[in-house]
Amino acid sequence: MLPQIGRISAATSRRHEDQPMTMQSPDITGFRFSTADFGERDRLPIFREQIGRMIVKLDPEPLSAGAFHAEANVRELPGLGIGSWACSNLKIARSRELLDGNDDLVLTIITSGNTRASQRGRDIELGPGQAVLQSSAEAGNMAVPVSPSCFVGLRLPRKALASLVRDPEDMLVRPLPANTEAMRLLALYIRELDDSDQLATAELRRAVVRHLVDLGALIIGANRDAVAAAEDGGVAAARLAAVKADINDNLSYGDLTLPAVAARLRLTPRHIQRLFESVGSTFSEFVLGQRLARAHHLLTDPRHSGSTIGTIAFEVGFGDLSYFNRTFRRHYGVTPSDIRAVPRRS
Repeated sequence: MLPQIGRISAATSRRHEDQPMTMQSPDITGFRFSTADFGERDRLPIFREQIGRMIVKLDPEPLSAGAFHAEANVRELPGLGIGSWACSNLKIARSRELLDGNDDLVLTIITSGNTRASQRGRDIELGPGQAVLQSSAEAGNMAVPVSPSCFVGLRLPRKALASLVRDPEDMLVRPLPANTEAMRLLALYIRELDDSDQLATAELRRAVVRHLVDLGALIIGANRDAVAAAEDGGVAAARLAAVKADINDNLSYGDLTLPAVAARLRLTPRHIQRLFESVGSTFSEFVLGQRLARAHHLLTDPRHSGSTIGTIAFEVGFGDLSYFNRTFRRHYGVTPSDIRAVPRRS
């Protein structure tokens, strides 16, 4: 179940100020943690009392004797929560005493491993590519066996779904269609938020919220009008994110082409072109920009100081060193050699 992030107490902050807990403002809150960051003896008390109950409003406990693990990256955006979790041997519950009046709906998608969700006297077993909808207004839990499981969660306000889904209440702890495109796009879209600037401004954050609501509604069961609107909203944004992720995963291949990306993602080349046109760019411009950006990073990274400029150009997908030098200078206003010289002089 995806938490409603509360405040970190001053005592908690002082005691664990060296741990990877971060809070951002004004309209976005981020929280990362891992039980591995605490000593084995303190792991459960800290996780249960100072993180579980005080911050994420959940009550965790091991399913069975032995080691357990949990790590999470949770964000609160205006009117919506997102999170990525990895757990093992753990039951994460929202007990009645932790109910705080919040009635959001929580959509959880399993990306690996197996999990059991329980609420309203119903139990549902979930594997990779499956999802479940639960209510924050009622007691419930997620149980993860000893084998590790990973899942992403989306906390959606009921009001946001009112005009998009006919009866979301009827879908609580019911089997949802598995391995849909909307599920895959949502999981990838959330993952890509870590490696992009999509949350850099208030306007972008509002757009991300709209996109995530679109995708969540599609997974739950959007009505006809919502499906049509999502094609130009959340679905288009998530597909573009998928295209960009595929490009970045394959930048080192000199023969990275539009048809190849389209085939891997089961899209048409023209559809990908339209996605880039919608943001005022082209496939070729994006590929070139990403290759130059990665080359710039490698040239300024001391760990790659032993690599020649030609080697770096080849590693990021340039097959012609002269072309690389020309485009790099046109883009950055300096040559690769100039960039390489800066950290050495420093």
